[in-house]
Amino acid sequence: MTTVHGPERPSRHPASDLRAVAVFAVAVVLGGVGGFALTELLGVGELRWGETELSAIASTVGSLAVGLVAGRVLLGGTGPAMRVHAPGPVTGWPGSRFGAAALILAPLLLLAGEAVRSGYDYFYPAQLAAMAGAPGIILTSYALYTAGLVLLIPAFLALTGLIGRERPGWAFWGATVAVVGSTVRIFQDGISFLSLQLVHVQGLETATAAVSKTYQSWYVLQTLDGSDNLAWAVLAIGAYRARVLGWVPALGVAFMLTHYSGVLKGTDFSTFSGAVLLAAVFVPLGVSLWRRAEPVSRKVWWGGVASVVLLAAQYLVTALNGFRSWG
Repeated sequence: MTTVHGPERPSRHPASDLRAVAVFAVAVVLGGVGGFALTELLGVGELRWGETELSAIASTVGSLAVGLVAGRVLLGGTGPAMRVHAPGPVTGWPGSRFGAAALILAPLLLLAGEAVRSGYDYFYPAQLAAMAGAPGIILTSYALYTAGLVLLIPAFLALTGLIGRERPGWAFWGATVAVVGSTVRIFQDGISFLSLQLVHVQGLETATAAVSKTYQSWYVLQTLDGSDNLAWAVLAIGAYRARVLGWVPALGVAFMLTHYSGVLKGTDFSTFSGAVLLAAVFVPLGVSLWRRAEPVSRKVWWGGVASVVLLAAQYLVTALNGFRSWG
C-alpha cells in the first residue's frame, strides 16, 4: 500500500455514500458466508488443503472476491482506491510516535504469531496435545499474538484519532468497540494460556477433560464476545469515510471481521490471510503517521529511551528468574 495524492472526484451525497459503504461491508460478510455454504452443500467443506479446510479457503476467497467487486461497483469512483494516508499528527494519547509504532508493530506481531503455528492443525483440542510434543511453538505463538493484541489498543486509538479529524462519530464508536473487543480477546488469551498450562500440571488426558467440561462456561465478558469482529467493520467504514483509507485497504481491514475469536483458536488460510492484509494496511499507515509526527523535545525523547530500557531490564530479570511470576 502506498500513499496516493492527487485530485479526487466530488463525493456523493453523504447519505448515499454511507449506504454504499454499508452495502460494501455487508458484501464482505455475505461473500464469506456464501463461499462457506457452497463447499458445505457440495459436501467438500471438511476436505483439507494442507492444514486448512476447503470451507475456510472458500470463505476467504468469497469474502475478498465479493468485496472487491462490490467495492469497485459502489465505491470505485469516490476517491483514490489505494489511499493509505495519515492526514496529520494524532493529538492526545497515544500520540503520533507511539501510535505510529503501535500501528507498525501490532499487526507484525499478530502475523508472526499466526506464522509460528501455521502449517499445523492447532485448533482445540489439538493445541493441548501440541503442548505435550511441541510446547515451544504453542507458547511462542501465543506470546507473540498476545503482545500484538495489547499493542492493538494504542494502534486503534491512533487510527480513530485520524478518523476523528473528519468523522468524530465514527471515531468515537470505533474506539469504543475496538477497545472493548481487544479487552475481551486479551481475557480469552489468558484463559487459553491457563488451559495450556494444565497439560504440564495435570497431564494431557486430564487437562483435555477439564477444558472440555469448562469450555462453554459463562464469564462476565462473554456477552461482549464478537465485539472485536464488529470493531473491524466500524473502523474500516470510518477510515474510508474520513479519507484515511481508500476502499481497497478498507476491505483489508473489514476482512478481519471474519477472523476467529474465542479460546484456543488456531491458524488456517483465512486467519493468516487476515493478518497479512492487516499488516499491509496498518504498517504503511504507521509509516505515514510517523512522518507527520511533530518534533519532540530532547526530554521526551530520552524519556522514551528510558522506558524502553526499563522494559528490557524487566524482561531480563524475568528471564533470569526462569520466567516465573514474582507474585
